[in-house]
Amino acid sequence: MELALPYINYGQTVRLTCPFCSVARRKSKSKDLSVTRKDDGAMTYFCHHCGVSGVQGEKKLSAVPSPTITQTPLAQPHLDYLKTRGISQATADQMKLFSAEKYFARLNKKTQAVGFPYYRGGALTAAKYRSIEDKDFIQDAGGAHDLFGIDHVDPAKPLIIVEGEIDALTLIECGVENAVSVPGGAPLKVSDGKVHPSEDKRFAFIWNAHEIIQAVPSVIIATDNDVPGQALAEELARRIGKDKCKLVKLTNHKDLNEMFLADGAQAILDIIDKAQPYPVDGLSGAAEFEDRLNDLWFKGTGSGASTGYPHLDQIYTIVPGQMTVVTGYPSSGKSNFVDQLMVNLGRQEDWKFALCSFENAPEIHIARLMEIYKEKRFFDGKNRMSDDERKVAFKWVDDHFSFLTTESAEPATIDSILTRLKVAVSRTGIRGAVIDPYNYIELGRVDGTETESISNMLTKIQAFAKHYGVHIWFVAHPAKMTRSGNDLPRPDGMSISGSMAWWAKADVGLTVHREKHHSEVVIWKCRYRWVGTQGECNFGYKVETGTYEELLDDF
Repeated sequence: MELALPYINYGQTVRLTCPFCSVARRKSKSKDLSVTRKDDGAMTYFCHHCGVSGVQGEKKLSAVPSPTITQTPLAQPHLDYLKTRGISQATADQMKLFSAEKYFARLNKKTQAVGFPYYRGGALTAAKYRSIEDKDFIQDAGGAHDLFGIDHVDPAKPLIIVEGEIDALTLIECGVENAVSVPGGAPLKVSDGKVHPSEDKRFAFIWNAHEIIQAVPSVIIATDNDVPGQALAEELARRIGKDKCKLVKLTNHKDLNEMFLADGAQAILDIIDKAQPYPVDGLSGAAEFEDRLNDLWFKGTGSGASTGYPHLDQIYTIVPGQMTVVTGYPSSGKSNFVDQLMVNLGRQEDWKFALCSFENAPEIHIARLMEIYKEKRFFDGKNRMSDDERKVAFKWVDDHFSFLTTESAEPATIDSILTRLKVAVSRTGIRGAVIDPYNYIELGRVDGTETESISNMLTKIQAFAKHYGVHIWFVAHPAKMTRSGNDLPRPDGMSISGSMAWWAKADVGLTVHREKHHSEVVIWKCRYRWVGTQGECNFGYKVETGTYEELLDDF
């Protein structure tokens, strides 16, 4: 019997009504079942009345390192420093702050520092240090990526995420207990107000805390009032899900601690209480878009990410939050071409991807991506990569790609695919995904027509792409088409089986069409002219390297 258990913090024990014996007892509401969440994530249960016992749930914690950290009680200079930030000794003791002497490379010396310990599941996983003589932070090497204060969170209450430990302590000082801080502060690299993909690895703390994040009723984001802070807020909301997030907007102060020192605890409580739902697509007033409008006026629309091909970039660029419908006849090279685009984006922009490929086993797909990356063959033959090159290529693919396996006997549905893609956003920060091809997906229509079912499916994909800022390539074969002599007509969105929605709902429509001596890449629809336009480019396929190259000759 699978028990329906509430969220329980690591190391916590709760008493529940036993589903095994209470139904047959006069005291049917007696809480005789003890449930304990172990540090490895598993739940153990035991009934003190009927004696039933067992273990439920998998061990879900990633390996928690146990770094050697010397902790000494806070020295008076450190207490004095915290006092200047409005933090009492009681709050410092509650969060187990300590004193330490550490070497700071930037300062080129050892100095006294305040230590901020990080705990997960009752275990000390990392520590961060702040020098009090010169503002500088360091972290112990090898520590886990966790949220500061995550072990103190009550999953029944909203979670508040801030940018630094001092801000988290400020909230606790004001009586807001469910406050946590990101471990590394704001991102180091920001592009157009968003976190640069090279910073994705810094967000492992979201996945390490995903169970608590899923359990809390809402997440309030209160990052600093600057461009890096705003970029951090956007990335947190993207990974968590904007529908679950609220946003605190600071106007007259850089951060919560500065506001606390200037305006007091009540001002902090008021601004947290007034946190607004994170902006998502919906009904909004024009004033909410004034900043974006000003950016358009002064900077223009810009363009999407480069495909890696200068001439193709003139008609097609790649934008997170959009859907490209890809079509072409079987064996025309459309899947290979999408693989090429992803490798190019991984090289140039450090994007990460999730692949749902029904026609390729993961190991075969990995080998193909390795070939494109190294521009050498994986298998025996001319221009085969060396063993060292193989290891380098595999490491690169492993860093940039996740795979949605399709080996289950149950038919895949679009809901099951999007659920796993949501995990990939949270876990690795994917910015691109491929679903290839459409005809393996169970539409699950009950009353509606095939056309309506396809339209609903594409609507879900579009909504997911926009909500999570992920570009999705959706591959669909054309319907059977009539030859004209020895030639097959070039397919487009109207050629795909089942529905005109393929044309209507695509942000970009792309065809890969193989001719005798080259391949044509055709853009037959582009919703936004700043992304691209209708047109075509010619490509050659290099068998010896498994890659595509632009052809500038006329055909």
